[in-house]
Amino acid sequence: MKDNTKLLIISGSGGDGAISGVRKKFIPRGGPDGGDGGDGGNIVLKGNKNITSLKDVSYIKKIKAENGFPGSAGNKKGRKGKDKTISLPIGTVIYEVEGKEKKKLYEILKEEKKTILEGGKGGRGNAKMANSVIQYPLLAEKGEGNKETLIEIDFIMESDVAIIGKPNTGKSYLLSKITNAKPNIKNYPYTTTSIETGIIETVKRQYKIIEVPGIEDKENNLGKQNLKHTERCKVFVFIKENEEDNTIETIKKIKPNIFDDKKIITVNSYLNEELKNFDFMAKDVEEIKKCIEKFAEKPAIIFNKEEDEPDVIKIGEEKELVEKSGEEFVVKHQQVIRIAERVNLDHWDVMAQFMKVLHNKGVSKKLFEMKIKPGDIVKIGRIELEWS
Repeated sequence: MKDNTKLLIISGSGGDGAISGVRKKFIPRGGPDGGDGGDGGNIVLKGNKNITSLKDVSYIKKIKAENGFPGSAGNKKGRKGKDKTISLPIGTVIYEVEGKEKKKLYEILKEEKKTILEGGKGGRGNAKMANSVIQYPLLAEKGEGNKETLIEIDFIMESDVAIIGKPNTGKSYLLSKITNAKPNIKNYPYTTTSIETGIIETVKRQYKIIEVPGIEDKENNLGKQNLKHTERCKVFVFIKENEEDNTIETIKKIKPNIFDDKKIITVNSYLNEELKNFDFMAKDVEEIKKCIEKFAEKPAIIFNKEEDEPDVIKIGEEKELVEKSGEEFVVKHQQVIRIAERVNLDHWDVMAQFMKVLHNKGVSKKLFEMKIKPGDIVKIGRIELEWS
């Protein structure tokens, strides 16, 4: 998706005023009647909700409005030059560029027109130059010259909610579950290469959801490059890969204040290692929708000054990962239970993948904290395993 470009804009020059005198029968000494020149055309920006990128203007390097037309005899004013209108998506920010510096000029937040560069004024004809001393002036004004400036056009998508996380954690799958979107879903990293969008329909209103490409602390990472599209979101849905996932810290390095006055809904990644697909629990999907409707509708939330972190709502996380029941260790993590009951743990390669799941979900760490030892029984739903 093309979301940034530079463009040289040039307004139209004003038309010259005319020099003319009245030449009519029976009026031997007619006065001046030279008309004024027409104004030059303006450069106009227009917000358009049906445009979703800058691809239509990205290949254009220069746009010029029409010049004003000169005045003529009979006090006829020259025609105004035609404006040049640039249609841009809602959410676009316009900057004036001078060397390495840039200054914000305008932000398009709704479907409206805005003149960003005015054309030159038309010159006065000699009819307007007459006075008590010079009753028949033989001069007229030239039209005002055009204006030009280099602008940078930066598109920032309008949305209510952003889904963020590392590559291959189920962002596209979740987007397809909570909205009408049909993103490309594959079980390998970097499937999403640009912003994906979807809509949640409720009785009150529509909510626009965006999915950001996978975020990693690497140079030229697509997720990092697209973070600007989350600036106007009220809610973030963070899909957490495992307990060591540092995506939030990575984002803060790039945009320190991005989570200010925002809600973060955290959801554990549900990648089923054996079935090689994502499997979000229905109750969690419904809870995510309820949270989105609740918090995206509200104004920005102001947190206590002593708090360093924004509000975080955790969905799908268990208060107790493991409980001790007699001599048995009982795993309470619902995701782990579902995976254990749906795969064949008799195969060593499947068991190896399942042990990775236990590690990623923090279950192994909790078992070691509870002093588990070889030979102890671990109960996961209907499955019993001997720890080794």
